[in-house]
Amino acid sequence: METLSFTYDPLALIRIVLQRFIEENIQGRYYRAKQYACYEYLNENLNDDLLNEILSEFVKRHNLEAITLLDWREDARLIFDIIFERNDYKSVEVSFKRMGFGNTGLGVYDRQAGLFYECGMAHHWRTIRDIVRDSYPEKHEALEKLYCYSRLTEYGGFSREEIENFVMDNFELVGGMKSINEYL
Repeated sequence: METLSFTYDPLALIRIVLQRFIEENIQGRYYRAKQYACYEYLNENLNDDLLNEILSEFVKRHNLEAITLLDWREDARLIFDIIFERNDYKSVEVSFKRMGFGNTGLGVYDRQAGLFYECGMAHHWRTIRDIVRDSYPEKHEALEKLYCYSRLTEYGGFSREEIENFVMDNFELVGGMKSINEYL
């Protein structure tokens, strides 16, 4: 019997395993932003250098001498755990959420922090107020007072214009039926 010698590219094999993992475990089981982000990250962002970096972290984290792929599904899951922690992956997923592909299709994007907050229908303003309370506490009381009392022009060292500009410049509404101007 004749045999045929061949070589394979280990990175290409890892990519096939990761692709298959997405198809079996993520596609159709998560919100669309997660699904789309996984495919885009794998196909557009994950060059050989970045994949080597992620695989080095995988080997280090799990104290491996070699990547054998004997349990390829578990290995792929653990590799994706590392990918999901990465800021470059998170930014891809946030970009899809900003397009309306999150759990609800609705939300508020905090431009300064680079974070997306899901919300329900008619909860954009409440979400903005919660974000300001939790992430920008120095502006929270001024926002609340100026929102409630339309005759006030300044509160707590912040002018109405400063607070309104902060809200307009810092937050992006996704899937809302009203523009952010209507809340101010």
